[in-house]
Amino acid sequence: MITQIELENFKIFKERTSFLLGQITLLTGINGCGKSTFLQSLLLMRQSIEHNDSASQIVLNGSCINLGSFTDIKNSSISRNESIKFIYHYEDKHILNPNQEDNLKLHGYAEYDFEENFEDDMVAQISNITFSDKVVINIKKTIQDDYEFEGIYKKIKDSNILNINRFDSHEVNRGKFLGLLPERKGSCHLLNLLPFYGGGYVFQTPQKHSLTLDVYSLHKSLHFYKIHYISADRLGPQESYSKATLNKFPNVGAKGEFTVNLLYKKRDFLINENLCLGQDAKTLYTQTEEWLNEIFNGAKVEIPSSDSNILELLFNTNNSKDRFKPANVGFGYHCILPIVVSGLIAQEGEILIVENPEAHLHPRAQSRLAQFLARVSSCGVQVFIESHSDHILNALRIAVLDKIVTPDDLSILYFQQNPEQPVVQIPVQPNGGIEEWPEGFFDQMDKDFSRLFGM
Repeated sequence: MITQIELENFKIFKERTSFLLGQITLLTGINGCGKSTFLQSLLLMRQSIEHNDSASQIVLNGSCINLGSFTDIKNSSISRNESIKFIYHYEDKHILNPNQEDNLKLHGYAEYDFEENFEDDMVAQISNITFSDKVVINIKKTIQDDYEFEGIYKKIKDSNILNINRFDSHEVNRGKFLGLLPERKGSCHLLNLLPFYGGGYVFQTPQKHSLTLDVYSLHKSLHFYKIHYISADRLGPQESYSKATLNKFPNVGAKGEFTVNLLYKKRDFLINENLCLGQDAKTLYTQTEEWLNEIFNGAKVEIPSSDSNILELLFNTNNSKDRFKPANVGFGYHCILPIVVSGLIAQEGEILIVENPEAHLHPRAQSRLAQFLARVSSCGVQVFIESHSDHILNALRIAVLDKIVTPDDLSILYFQQNPEQPVVQIPVQPNGGIEEWPEGFFDQMDKDFSRLFGM
């Protein structure tokens, strides 16, 4: 899981700004204060991998977002030779031997430096990647000391070199850190924006067995291509939908444009049992209908089989046999469909980003959708919600009260017009209560009531 992101010299954030994250994170606050900018630090990485999974460039205009040129993304106060920095802090757990409960925990960060590419101003060049990791290995419930090592990736002329700097090998309790394969230097390339050179960290276990851990596979929180994204600008109801081959990473598309195709082709995909409702099949198709029914108090979905290249989506708001085109039912049904499908298909360790889930929804539906997203996060998917709805906020607080998520799982970030403290993290108590309410944080209703009733 990504536990923290730091941004520097990126758009509105000139000074290094930290964002503390949870398993589910709510982004809210004043318009134009950086919520979208924060999300773009993840979406740029995903669309760059989608464009070329072995490149060392960040694509500024792609499948998720279109930000223009390098001049548009760098803070206007910095010089052209200053780099933009994205820093991702992560905490991963790897099961080494399920039968013996052996596991490895990785804590660390990766810092990406981006500079202008003078040959193409529509990309940002990765000039440097710095890793700093701490590893704790638990073998048969015996906790070993921390192993610390750092790596720096640099593009030197036309060849890519991974320089590894670490502390000297040393005995630690019952295990030993033997070193790295290959030795301190080795040619490598970027795969999915991570240094990949076929080597690994080598440890000696208490049983004198050698344990090699691949550098690339260790940093699974940084597998940025596994990001599901549903933008605020979602596609409206269509007369029909074209069949298409699914992407390597199946997703609904930023505007929900692949939702019907994905639901049709993955209809029998089995859903995490913790997300399943009712007694019917635990498939994507069935559970999509179950959750729409739960959120709206009535829903039927049908995608008739078709031998042509065209698919048709039909809805109903009750249990009758009638089916209607999306344009002839409430707009909210079609608007919410990509969110539900994404939440159901997302796997543990992946990321789900949803902008304005409240669009076109009744307050009750907003609340139930937020509780659905809380359930998704409890299955190991890291969820980011950008919202201005107090119904979304209160539903997440109720999810804490109902122990769907813990207070530590939920991070509420309030973006405000304060250069010295642009982002505030607001704690939630185990009972769902909030003790700190900054000025402007969901307080407009109180201000309106005060005006209306002379309070």
